[in-house]
Amino acid sequence: MPETRRLAIVGYGKMGRLIEQFAAQYGFEVVLKLDEFNNTQFEGITAENFRGIDVAIDFSIPAAVPRNVEGIAALGVSIVIGTTGWLEHVDAVKAAVEKHGIGLVWSPNFSIG
Repeated sequence: MPETRRLAIVGYGKMGRLIEQFAAQYGFEVVLKLDEFNNTQFEGITAENFRGIDVAIDFSIPAAVPRNVEGIAALGVSIVIGTTGWLEHVDAVKAAVEKHGIGLVWSPNFSIG
């Protein structure tokens, strides 16, 4: 049986909840959910919270993406960005990814319909 991968969802809105709903079917266990109630000032991005996490998915807000990526990358966790509207910060995001040697996948649209 394949090993279950541990997932963090950063931005627990409609898409974050949808990811959580289907995660187990694809071999993921959601072990951390960060949103406006526990990560307003990026306080949820800690080594303790991300210990053992294989990948993070960011569905937050455009202004938060650079700080989310920098913080999560510094912890050595690769990231998938599903947030739209953050591309004005692409240089900062690229720099964080390169500096910390993590993987990054992003798409401008994860919406089904």
